[in-house]
Amino acid sequence: FFSVGLKMSSRIGVVYIHLVLLLFQICYVSAFTNVLDASALQALKSEWTRFPESWKGSDPCGTIWVGVTCSNDRVISISLANLNLEGKLSADISTLSELQTLDLTSNSKLSGPLPPNIGNLKKLTTLNLMGCGFSGQIPDSIGSLEQLRTLSLNSNKFAGTIPASIGRLSKLYWLDIADNQIEGTIPVSNGTSSPGLDM
Repeated sequence: FFSVGLKMSSRIGVVYIHLVLLLFQICYVSAFTNVLDASALQALKSEWTRFPESWKGSDPCGTIWVGVTCSNDRVISISLANLNLEGKLSADISTLSELQTLDLTSNSKLSGPLPPNIGNLKKLTTLNLMGCGFSGQIPDSIGSLEQLRTLSLNSNKFAGTIPASIGRLSKLYWLDIADNQIEGTIPVSNGTSSPGLDM
């Protein structure tokens, strides 16, 4: 009887240890940022000569990265207004497939063109780049941001014509492209909402 009880106790102990280890593994894994998202943010950081001091380590969702908001292991918002950032916007940002908000307002030393593949951010609802130093053409792919409601590109150095693809943004409510070197007419969306327009 004692031997049987000892074996049962031993088995229960082994099962308990396995459960504890499994729980630890689940918690450990869930703390990590999605691999593609983490890679995209590291690429973004590598393009900047100035970035938030808290952007350390390799796990933006598991640790505190100022301006980065996650849902589970996915990055859903990058809000870095008025942080004196300097550098370019990495094309790798297009891999943040769950990103809903990108706000880089008033970082005048962010420069260069917008990457054409920014149109891959299909869940983006807010794109605020007001008061930066971005230049070149506004990419035609901006018309692929189907969920976009706010588009603020004013006070940059964009040049050329207004992309006709903006007319495809049926959910767009606010458009501000003033204080750039761009020309042309604003395409009218087929949406039912009435956008605020600022040239």
